[in-house]
Amino acid sequence: MVSLKNGLGRRSFLALASVALVAGAAGMSNIRAAQAATLEEIKQKGTITFGIVTDQPPFSYINADGKNEGYDIDITRMMAKELGVDIAYVPITSANRIPQLMTGKVDMLICVMGIYPDRAKVVQYIAPYAEINAAIYGPKDGVSKIEELSGHTIAVEKGSSMDKAVTEAAPSDATIQRFDDASSAVQALLSGQVEYLGSYSHQFGGVEKAAPGKYEQKIVLSTEYEGIAVSPKSKELGEWAGDFWTRHKKDGSLNELYEKHFGSPFPDMPAAMDGITFTAK
Repeated sequence: MVSLKNGLGRRSFLALASVALVAGAAGMSNIRAAQAATLEEIKQKGTITFGIVTDQPPFSYINADGKNEGYDIDITRMMAKELGVDIAYVPITSANRIPQLMTGKVDMLICVMGIYPDRAKVVQYIAPYAEINAAIYGPKDGVSKIEELSGHTIAVEKGSSMDKAVTEAAPSDATIQRFDDASSAVQALLSGQVEYLGSYSHQFGGVEKAAPGKYEQKIVLSTEYEGIAVSPKSKELGEWAGDFWTRHKKDGSLNELYEKHFGSPFPDMPAAMDGITFTAK
């Protein structure tokens, strides 16, 4: 857990984070090059391995029976069925998801990962598969403008795009507390350890369920598109997944899944984004 109120200044933190990302990306690409699984290797092995989250409904979570459930899980089942293979899941965090992909621990990431140009230099995105709001949540009688967060505490998931968004937007004297996963950040808000939470619209349902009517969305920072990704070295797998996505978007299967889990039609996603290419056409 790190606070920007002490130690590194905001600009220093962001500069170091950028350097670490570039250096890490270069190193991880070299590691993954010799280990990228081909589509044929996955079929021969009989298993495809997905990196998933386990605490972010309706995307992916553990149900009352102790089983994986959610939008992401339904997508992985469709993919595995078409390939004729079994599924293996590796729970990941924002901090380790790209290293897990680059070192071959997983074949594909379906884990609520935002689509950004810096990440597109390291991973190959298949397509945008969901849309969420990045926002600040807090008490109903709390702040309503970003500058009013001066002197307040905000919880975020360490290493996530939300971490970056809050770091860039919040006043310099706000205390940003970083937690290893989204659940811990939510619990920090519910327990009173922090006053506000930097989170995503899909995660707020858990907050509302735990404390009905106590918190609300206070400040929308941005609308974020989430993407499915493979290693750039897994070109054949990426192309197959792109074709899978295009076919099932056209036949309505993806819309059915989106309505099932989010209660609304599949959003009008961008076909292209600056600095980013998708394998889905």
